[in-house]
Amino acid sequence: MFINKIDWYSFCFLDIEVLFKLKYTMKNIITIAFAGILLMMTSCQKENIVTTIEEPNTPTTNDIPSVYPNTIKTITTTNPPSDLSLLQYLKGESDCSIFYQALFRTGIDVDLSGAGSFTMFVPNDEAFQAFLANNNWTSLDDISQSVLTMIVKFHVSNVEVKIAELETGTIVPLFLLGKEIYINMDDPSNPFLVLGLTTADFVERDLVQANGVVHKINGVLAL
Repeated sequence: MFINKIDWYSFCFLDIEVLFKLKYTMKNIITIAFAGILLMMTSCQKENIVTTIEEPNTPTTNDIPSVYPNTIKTITTTNPPSDLSLLQYLKGESDCSIFYQALFRTGIDVDLSGAGSFTMFVPNDEAFQAFLANNNWTSLDDISQSVLTMIVKFHVSNVEVKIAELETGTIVPLFLLGKEIYINMDDPSNPFLVLGLTTADFVERDLVQANGVVHKINGVLAL
């Protein structure tokens, strides 16, 4: 009976020890499980978070102003092109007879005879007569060939220039090497020419011919 009692207590002791260990094992399992649940909940919360990235306020193409506004224009000249060459046209203009003679006196008519895009700033006869008188000359015969050639070249360019197409002041190279004429466009309705200390206004402009443009002016340009 004593032995059986001892065995019973031994049995009970062993059972309690197992239960004690089992208690802590279950506690660890529950702790781990709880930690796992917390991790899963945290992960779900991260997945449900919507990250909003504010895009910069970038203007659309239509909102961006053109760097070069209104640079392309359609120009309509009031003087339709003529089938005449520059020389043929000037021959028929009685108010430009002196300059026409000067072209042939200096041989520059040869340069203007071929195809090209020339510009001529032609002093009318009234302007040329005033120029002759101011220099104590009575006719073209009183002017040396070299001086007359220089004067004519001050009025001719191998670049075609139409005043109607200009928006700002423009420099135009002349037949005389290294010389340029300036077209002042401060007042587009009243442009004028500048060469050295001389100026001239336009009497008629943009007279388009087969090989260039004629502008009639009221002064003789010289340095």
